[in-house]
Amino acid sequence: MTPLLLFLRSREVPGGLLCAVPAMALFAWFGAVQADPRHAVTSAALALALGVAVLGYGLGGPDATLDATAAIRWAPRRALHLVSTAVLAGTVVTVVTTAPAGVVLRDAVGFTGLAALAATLFGRRLAWTLPVVTGCVSAGIPAVPEPFALHLLTWAGQPPDSVAALTTAVAFAVTGVAAYVIRGPRRIS
Repeated sequence: MTPLLLFLRSREVPGGLLCAVPAMALFAWFGAVQADPRHAVTSAALALALGVAVLGYGLGGPDATLDATAAIRWAPRRALHLVSTAVLAGTVVTVVTTAPAGVVLRDAVGFTGLAALAATLFGRRLAWTLPVVTGCVSAGIPAVPEPFALHLLTWAGQPPDSVAALTTAVAFAVTGVAAYVIRGPRRIS
């Protein structure tokens, strides 16, 4: 087997794809069939949170100690894995939803950063926590501009012209990607 196939198998990516892609498509489709465009944005955010959460399980291998001691450079592989996750999730949801592509891209990048941050802080088994909690909060609380703290908390459901939502998503992405690429998933003993 090639090194790429071995890497994908060790991260359980094929199984994650079989679950994540149909789930994202279904959630995004639920919002696309609604008349209100806000439902499309909310459904797209939930679809992305769910898909990135499922794919986030693959951000570490079954043996974190082996990953840490291997004689290969992990940083490029980790970065490529995160980029692939964001691109896949964004593409699937963009194809199905009627939400603006800018919102989908913003949310895909932000949720991927959150999954990477969660994998770094809590380990690969809990990489789903931050994207799911953020997605549910954004879906459960209406997107309002005031108070500002609530506006930041519901960044994933904000309209496409929200600078604060874009800044929050980019901050999560940069922080999560940097932490994950440099440190990798947390080793749970």
